[in-house]
Amino acid sequence: MANKGVLIVDDNAVVRSSLRRLLESYPELEVSGEAENGQDAIDKAERLRPDLIILDLAMPVMNGLEAAPELRKMLPDARLILFTVHDGPQVQHLAQAAGIHAVVSKSQAASTLIKQAQALLACESKKVPE
Repeated sequence: MANKGVLIVDDNAVVRSSLRRLLESYPELEVSGEAENGQDAIDKAERLRPDLIILDLAMPVMNGLEAAPELRKMLPDARLILFTVHDGPQVQHLAQAAGIHAVVSKSQAASTLIKQAQALLACESKKVPE
C-alpha cells in the first residue's frame, strides 16, 4: 500500500498528538495535517486532499457529523472514521447518514482504529467493509 495521507480532527490537542504518534508508527500512514473542529477540517482537507479523515464527534464550531457531508462532497474518495467517546446504535445511524464509513470508540484499543483505517484504505470500491 502506498503512503496514504491522514487528516486528524479533534478539539483536544492531546488526542491529536497521541493519534499522530500512533499513526506515524505505521509507514503506510502519513499524517498530512490536524484540525481542531469541523470547519477547520473542511478548510484543511480542501488544501491537503487526505485519503483518510479521522473525525471526533463533539467539537466546537462544527462537529464531526456536520462536517462529514461537506467533506464527502469535496473528497468523494476519502474515507471517514468517526473516532468518539459517544458510541451506540444512534451514533452509528447518524454517522452512516452523514456519509461516514466507520465509527470507532475511543474506549477501544488503538489497534482497532488502525485496523479499521487500513481496511478502509485498502478497499477500492465505494462499498466499504463493516
